[in-house]
Amino acid sequence: MESKLKYVISKEGIIKFLVLLFGCTTFALIADSNSYSYPSAKTWAFAAYIISWSISLLFYFFHATGLARQMNCGGSCTYDGFDFLWSWLSTIHILGASIAFSIYVTGSSGSAYYAKQASAAAIGFMTFALYAVESFVLRSYAPANAGYIATWRGWLKTAILVGGAASFSLLVDSGYSWCRTSCEIGLTYALSAYCIAWGISVFVFLGRMFLPASKSSAKPFTVFQFVWSVISCLLFLSASSCFAAYMKCSNFDYNYCRERLAGVVVGFVTAILYIVDAVVHRPQR
Repeated sequence: MESKLKYVISKEGIIKFLVLLFGCTTFALIADSNSYSYPSAKTWAFAAYIISWSISLLFYFFHATGLARQMNCGGSCTYDGFDFLWSWLSTIHILGASIAFSIYVTGSSGSAYYAKQASAAAIGFMTFALYAVESFVLRSYAPANAGYIATWRGWLKTAILVGGAASFSLLVDSGYSWCRTSCEIGLTYALSAYCIAWGISVFVFLGRMFLPASKSSAKPFTVFQFVWSVISCLLFLSASSCFAAYMKCSNFDYNYCRERLAGVVVGFVTAILYIVDAVVHRPQR
């Protein structure tokens, strides 16, 4: 990769600059609207934007000044490899933060308070897209044992894991309790189905990342991944249907109703992603 000032005008440098510009704008709008203290999800989103932006700024500074060349200490992971990994992690981080923040946008639609929050949410999603583009551009620098996450199949599995985690997190955060007032078996089933499908998928993802290629690409592992994607699709479809049936919301101005609606939508989207995952990982004859 280009170093010193040449990096600034390179493709990687321009993308990194846009990431920093959009990221800074996002958390500046949140800070200016003073909307980050409540609820806790907004506080987390605000912190996520700042952390991702700060570390990305350091990567940009070290590249622009040429110090990055002094940080390659050998081994399978170079400085550019760490840059790729941070872009990949930030893509997930910023996507989650943008979803969380957008759920809690409040205020009158014509007020400056609402406009700043809505703008922050929109620019946050743009920042997520820029991080995804940066990760794609830097994919050739991915460490050898993490090459799977640099492929589009790896990105698909990552999107599934993010969607699954968001689904059951939103279900729990929207007011689920284990038989505290009334034992609503539909929500209990939905939570169990989400967690089981997501949990096994995490182990499949880790297996694709860290197992030798001869094992992770072998037919038994591929067949298991295909079968589990089909089962997970059915689990998410049924769980999201139960979640929707037990939503019990008549006014979506309430935060818990927004969380439930978002959880249902993300659950169905994750089910669709599982279908795609099953198709692309189907065993070849």
